[in-house]
Amino acid sequence: MFVSTTIRVSKETRDRLAALAAATDRPMTKVLDEAVEALERKVFFAKVNQRFAELRADPEAWKAIEAERAEWDRTLGDNLT
Repeated sequence: MFVSTTIRVSKETRDRLAALAAATDRPMTKVLDEAVEALERKVFFAKVNQRFAELRADPEAWKAIEAERAEWDRTLGDNLT
């Protein structure tokens, strides 16, 4: 679904979007959508990595994670499809 709206970007950003749109033969809106999706993924995985680093820094929490993984690993051989 498209909503018509105006956002302010620098002339340089507008020119870069136009160049990317031309280079990929896609509309600027699609290029912008994909750029936002890529940034969302980057932010998501940065948060995931940060949280895992925090868990790893806490020996008790990391031990609990490893114990849970071991429990899940035991289910791999249960012959269920």
